[in-house]
Amino acid sequence: MSSLAIICVDDQKVVLDSLTEQLKRNLRENYEVEGAQDGEEALEILEELQADGIEVALVICDQIMPGMKGDELLSQIHTQYPQILKIMLTGQADAQAVLNAVNTANLYRYITKPWDETDLILTVQEALRRYTHEQQLAKQNQLLQQLTTSLEQQVEYRTAQLQQEIDERKQAEEELQLLLTITQAINEAPDFEGALEVALRKLCEFTGWSYGEAWIPQADRMALQCSSTWYCNRAGIDETAIAALEEFREYSEGLIFLMGEGLPGEVWEQGQPKWISKVSVDFNDIFFRWQLAQERGLRAGFSVPIFTSPNSGSGGAVELLKKDKVPYQQRQLLAVLVFFMLQPQQHEQRLAELVSAIAAQLGNVMQQKQTEAELRALFAAMTDVVIVLDAQGYYLKIAPTNPALLQKPAEELIGKTLHDIFERSQANIFIHHIWDALNSRKTVNCEYSLTIEEIELWFGARISPISEDTVIWVARDITARKQAELALRVAQQKTERLLLNILPKKIVEQLQQNTSAIAEQFDDVTILFADIVGFTPLSASMTPIELVNLLNLIFSSFDQLTQRHGLEKIKTIGDAYMAAAGLPVPKDDHAEAIAEMALDMQQTIRRFYGNGGEMFQIRIGINTGPVVAGVIGTQKFIYDLWGDTVNVASRMESQGEPGRIQVTATTYERLQDKYLLEERGEIEVKGKGTMTTYWLLDSRRLST
Repeated sequence: MSSLAIICVDDQKVVLDSLTEQLKRNLRENYEVEGAQDGEEALEILEELQADGIEVALVICDQIMPGMKGDELLSQIHTQYPQILKIMLTGQADAQAVLNAVNTANLYRYITKPWDETDLILTVQEALRRYTHEQQLAKQNQLLQQLTTSLEQQVEYRTAQLQQEIDERKQAEEELQLLLTITQAINEAPDFEGALEVALRKLCEFTGWSYGEAWIPQADRMALQCSSTWYCNRAGIDETAIAALEEFREYSEGLIFLMGEGLPGEVWEQGQPKWISKVSVDFNDIFFRWQLAQERGLRAGFSVPIFTSPNSGSGGAVELLKKDKVPYQQRQLLAVLVFFMLQPQQHEQRLAELVSAIAAQLGNVMQQKQTEAELRALFAAMTDVVIVLDAQGYYLKIAPTNPALLQKPAEELIGKTLHDIFERSQANIFIHHIWDALNSRKTVNCEYSLTIEEIELWFGARISPISEDTVIWVARDITARKQAELALRVAQQKTERLLLNILPKKIVEQLQQNTSAIAEQFDDVTILFADIVGFTPLSASMTPIELVNLLNLIFSSFDQLTQRHGLEKIKTIGDAYMAAAGLPVPKDDHAEAIAEMALDMQQTIRRFYGNGGEMFQIRIGINTGPVVAGVIGTQKFIYDLWGDTVNVASRMESQGEPGRIQVTATTYERLQDKYLLEERGEIEVKGKGTMTTYWLLDSRRLST
């Protein structure tokens, strides 16, 4: 039993028997041909064949039948079996029924009754070849889809990794920016109390902590007293909670802690930060302050000390006490910062380290020389380029973070200006960014490229003012990101070019908006069919590669002609070439454009020769009239045409003569004033009867 079947549907038994007999007699392959006299019977046969494992490749259906019409049957079949090709037999059916079948059933072809047996068999054979080819492509597509899915999963995994790295880098940038902002604000504070206020406010705003306070040593340095500076983060807190925090603050102002007492005294004694994930009454509750904190809704806390070396004097270094540093007993306490939250908060090491580093900067107000040491310690762990410049572009300081990204060694840059290192235009741009930062007192972001050791590198820079006439320039290598963005743009451009090589620009734009079937009526277009004469016997003497290469050369030449004349290439079928003018964008001179194309094709084909040295010839047929054009299906998009105008144009080619251009009377009417034409006379056209046709000889302009 055959593995492929054809179902024929016609309510007239004589017509149905004739149709099935012609198919069985002419098809070389062993196809099973089934007949049905109405839509319901056809659906039953289809279900039986599918149940028996027989694949239905084609349904040929009459339109006008009692009960279910042909377009309704084809639409119902398409809903369940979209891969089955459909051909409609039309006699008295109007164009609307054909259009409905195109739009709802992905109609492959329609054949006018009574049909020509040769035309019928050729159409069916072409449909069966297409069905077999599409099934092979579907299997290949399935394999490609599996490969694509695997690649997509790998891309998603790598994208997630990159996103995590980006998030971490972004968080690091935000933390660095916070550190730079607070450092600048602290340096501009008039005194130590002002510096404390800035630090408490900025840290609470950044971290979301509800309450911040500072404890400073008394004059005899034997105990800690509550500083007058504190901060309440009122964002998102109701009035009741704010009142509770103010009450807690009022109670704390009168307290004094010795070393080891309460949270401030314990941090002072231990000399290191302390995180309290949950406030509990039994925690070193001197003066019942911890109990009051719990009653007033405080749930978590964090405290950090600030020390300075007693041997440094006014030029000593301020730094946060760490295990591998000088013991705290050899350092002078500057303050203890304490923060509380209204919600429980688990220990966050990164946040604790960030706050500790920022708190350490408070000592800069008392010992300005620590600014440079503290920034060097911070920048030593960075891979970014960190430079201090003045308003005139002089290099003042360069952090030893990533010397490979500098134009010259750091020691050669100090004291030089941007104009000494870069071209005038580039240096002026950099100076402009510096002035923007200084004038606005805000951080300025920019991107730029430099050539270092003959390699172009891209940088993203943040320029922040640190005094009235100096800025800190922090530049990061973003070359990899730029290259990725460029690769993405190139890929997008290639994809769009590929689509435009397959479909008209207007259709591409429509498909980008809507992927459903596109069908549009065009009332006035001109269609051209061309076929290379004698190509089939020639192909038998050539290898497949030679054959494809030759066709590629010929059709590529024709493609250039379609572009030159503003035509739309529709498709190639074997050694046949199809083009149209007047769609998808209307064109007033569509007939003239096709005529010029045909004449140029005759000249072009003369440049090609067969293996025996014989010159190629082509038959060309042209017709003008209405068509339906569009894209159907969801895969392997192709822009195609349907209608009697297309069929007649094909007949003009197939019933023409080698080396000549045959046109219909409709096309003749459009061309007779501008071109030389010769009446061929009446010929019998398959499916149309007797027609008067003409030979297109030349352009009148050229002949004169």
